[in-house]
Amino acid sequence: MRRRVLLVAAVAACTLLLLPTAALAKGPSAATIDGSGPGGGGNGPKGPIILGGDGEMGSGSELGSLAEDAGFFQALFAPPPNPMLKAAPTNLLGPRYTITWTVPEGEGVAAKVRQDVYPYAATGPLTYTRPGQRVFGEASHGGWYQASDGLRRQLISLGLPNRPAVTSSDSGSTAAPPPAAQAPSPAASRASHGRSASWQVPLAVGLVLLVAGTVAVLLRRRPGKPGPAGAR
Repeated sequence: MRRRVLLVAAVAACTLLLLPTAALAKGPSAATIDGSGPGGGGNGPKGPIILGGDGEMGSGSELGSLAEDAGFFQALFAPPPNPMLKAAPTNLLGPRYTITWTVPEGEGVAAKVRQDVYPYAATGPLTYTRPGQRVFGEASHGGWYQASDGLRRQLISLGLPNRPAVTSSDSGSTAAPPPAAQAPSPAASRASHGRSASWQVPLAVGLVLLVAGTVAVLLRRRPGKPGPAGAR
């Protein structure tokens, strides 16, 4: 009886710890980039830009790369260290575009997550995700995300205008609230992104191996079979 209780407890603990990792790995199946709203920079030559495919973290696909560069996973789950900002690090944002992400939640069920993106902001590309958007039964963390210039370059390759970051002399800049915290550099932001995603996979593997070893020891010690010397 004691062995069964220990086995059930170990499996339950492992399952609970693996749930955040599984959720974090879930990515979008589609994204629509639209610049037709107020303050928007317009659409591509054929209208809104639509991407589809496998958007999971580490997939290497065009959609997956866009999700990683735009801080999609950080905005939803805010894994440690949390890179999200409460306020924009600059009031020179430039034209605004909107990415609408389609996130599968089950058979025939999908959530929609809206994320504003400012590819030409003075500090480098910025995205803003409204907090409280529901995905996988949880409310998104949300906030501002300082991306690397790779996001601007990818959006240009998808059809956005090829232009540099805005400056104070640009008349098309967009005002934003004063920054609440200093933004990390693009390099630091991408480094923290990699660390936040990479620590969870080894942890999950270690937990699975630990549970498997515990199960093997418990099953080997059957009733009537003496254990190690000195054990009772």
